[in-house]
Amino acid sequence: MNKPITTNLFSFKTFRSPDKVDPTTLGAFLIEHPNLALSKFNTCPVPTGRANESNQAFTSFLDSFGAATNYKQIREIDTEFYDFSSVLMLQKRNDSSKKPLDITIPRPLSEDLMAKIWDELFYQVSTQKTQTVRQACIQMILAQHYASNHTTLDLKDFAQLTIRIPFVVLECFKPWQFNLCGGKLFGVHNLGIQEYRRVEQTLCCYVPGEVSHIENVMAKEYKEKSTRNLLRTEYTTELTTETEIENINDTTSTERNEISTEIAKELQKDKSFDISGSVTYSKDSKVYGSITANVSTGYSSNNSSSQSNTEAKNYAKEVTERALERVVQKTSEKRTYKMIKEYEENNKHGFDNRNGDKHITGVYRWVDKIYDNQLVNYGKRLIFESDIPNPSAFYKKTLKWKSKDSEAAQNVLTPPKTLAEFGLNAWSDVTNESITPALLEYGISVEPYSESVLYKDVAFNAETEHKSNTKTDIQTAILVDTGYVADRIDGIGSFQHNGSINTKAYLRINIANAEVYRGDYNSGSNQTDTFPINIDLSPNVVGSISFSVSYRQTRNYSGSFKVKMISDPALFRDWQEETLLALQTAYQGKLDAYNEELKLQQAALEAEKDQEENTKSTNPALNRIIEERELKRICIEMMSKPYCYDFGKNFNECKTYNCQSECGENEAVVPNIVQNEALEKYAKFIKFFETAFQWEILSYTFFPYYYNQKCDWSELLQLKNDDPIFEAFLQSGMAKLTVPVRPQFEKAVMFYMETGEIYLDGDLIPATADDRYEALLKDLGNQDETTVEGTWQTRVPSTLTIIQAKSTYYEDEKGLPCCDDSDEIFIGKEDTLQ
Repeated sequence: MNKPITTNLFSFKTFRSPDKVDPTTLGAFLIEHPNLALSKFNTCPVPTGRANESNQAFTSFLDSFGAATNYKQIREIDTEFYDFSSVLMLQKRNDSSKKPLDITIPRPLSEDLMAKIWDELFYQVSTQKTQTVRQACIQMILAQHYASNHTTLDLKDFAQLTIRIPFVVLECFKPWQFNLCGGKLFGVHNLGIQEYRRVEQTLCCYVPGEVSHIENVMAKEYKEKSTRNLLRTEYTTELTTETEIENINDTTSTERNEISTEIAKELQKDKSFDISGSVTYSKDSKVYGSITANVSTGYSSNNSSSQSNTEAKNYAKEVTERALERVVQKTSEKRTYKMIKEYEENNKHGFDNRNGDKHITGVYRWVDKIYDNQLVNYGKRLIFESDIPNPSAFYKKTLKWKSKDSEAAQNVLTPPKTLAEFGLNAWSDVTNESITPALLEYGISVEPYSESVLYKDVAFNAETEHKSNTKTDIQTAILVDTGYVADRIDGIGSFQHNGSINTKAYLRINIANAEVYRGDYNSGSNQTDTFPINIDLSPNVVGSISFSVSYRQTRNYSGSFKVKMISDPALFRDWQEETLLALQTAYQGKLDAYNEELKLQQAALEAEKDQEENTKSTNPALNRIIEERELKRICIEMMSKPYCYDFGKNFNECKTYNCQSECGENEAVVPNIVQNEALEKYAKFIKFFETAFQWEILSYTFFPYYYNQKCDWSELLQLKNDDPIFEAFLQSGMAKLTVPVRPQFEKAVMFYMETGEIYLDGDLIPATADDRYEALLKDLGNQDETTVEGTWQTRVPSTLTIIQAKSTYYEDEKGLPCCDDSDEIFIGKEDTLQ
């Protein structure tokens, strides 16, 4: 007979109060620093907690040690004593090669030398640099302890000696070394030494349970059941547009024997008068060169006259015109979108009792499972507990994941790119350059926007009266061309002035909303001022630009400038908005076409999925594997992430080889393993977590969905599974995982939990807040064997059904379960399923 499969039902621990270790016993096996006041680690710098804090202070502190780089430097402290420690370390071996100790025990080292060795050990623990130097320090400290206590300490107890790293060292390097990762194991708790018990369950057999259904067929009756399920969905869209235009025009003209005489006289006289003056003034300027102003006068007169005689004679003429225009425009668009999803299930079940003289009754009963349970005591274990939120989050995500190849095979359709993917989020993003990729994607064309710049020359001058009061000359307004705005004015001007102390001369040029001011001059003689005209018209001017010149104590002024006109930004914005609207319309058309095709494809996929769901079944044994695997992964991550260990590292690189063959040259890409120090550390990390904990006997409890965030409650309650434990895993908001430490790894695990270092030699343990765990040095020395403390059976209902062997109608009451004869009927020999 095959061995039955045993699964973990649940576990519990026997808790006890922390052990109080006898100080004399503790001192005999646990080695501590003799005088921490002598250690340099008392001056270790403390981080301030500021963001992006530099570790320069901690680095300088470590550099001050002048630490050893190899074990020979430790041996040079006292060669004789180091050799003694090397011989003594052989006593820790538990094999046949161990020789009896036959050597003279030397004098213990001085306090100063031991303080130096202790600090060297603390340095190596803090930096994890040289394993050989650390081991040399450890054996020197162990030998010192034995040499000082050899009269009371048996040689056989030497293997139990352990060095404790004090708090001052742990609190020195942890905040600096793990400042980016945290350095604290939140959610992971050391429960101490406990007797670890599990209730393990083995499936024994299947037996009939309660009645699930009764089928009655009367005498001479025929009964048949037929079920058909059909779902069909169909959509049809039809659009019709019709336009009809009819124009009729009748025109009739008649002329008969008409004679017309026309005499026209025209007299035209034109006169023009032009006044201008000519004055030339020239001055050289280093900035503006030579300046010249001209004024001229002129008069012109023009008279013209014309006379025409026209005589026309028209003979009879008759014209009849008829025009008929008929435009018929008819647009018809019919779009049919048909999605037919059919799932048909036909079930036919008949009962034929037409030839029978008695009624027939069939009794269906649920099938229950019988489990054998046993309480297993694994003895004393160092136990850790982890609180895991939302334990099935990653697993549920993977169920929705599909490989790229699978997606490509199922979905050959490519959705159109959105305008946001082209960087077109608003009309302000639309330019001739930015819309080009979108136009190609959507297959449309848009007239590009063209921007132009115009310049208008303006000149002004006048001879003025030299007066002390202010006068203003209104100049002709400067017209801005349609479709343009005035942006800037640049030019040059000059004026001649003769001001006094009481009445100073000045010139002010007002253009639009800006001005150019020159003054106040009191030269007392004629002076000429030449100046630039540079005006930035902000905001831009539309239509016309006002222009005036104000002056006082001025004899003349002149100047010229260019008005820079650019295309009206409002027109550009209109183009941007229209272009964006055209792109949005084109995108929507592409998206509608894509969605229609996608619906058809999704309908086919859903039909396949429905078929898969109908045939889908779950195996509880496989579900237990999934639960344990996911919980183990999360637990390891919680214990390693705060110490800056990363999961999922890659140590493969692809290398291309050029291969020569008879068929020619080709390339082959082969993955190669990257062998470096990181691989060594990663393998050590994996080995530690896979070996130090007994994952094969872990236990866990799933807490309900309402410990998850409230936004997910509705979704979690929709997750159903035939396996109630797996359903609890899928819905769980929090899980509690308990895992024992494998025997002989207790010290290594405790050292890792406090320092973040994987160290398996077992000679070091960290200091703890109290001495409760120091008892493991004694308690775990004699661990109990695994024992079975009790066995019993449980009955678990299932969703299976079976027809009862003694099915009958109501006259025979023995056909149904009854308390009086439950042993005979409920679990009868003929009913039991094996």
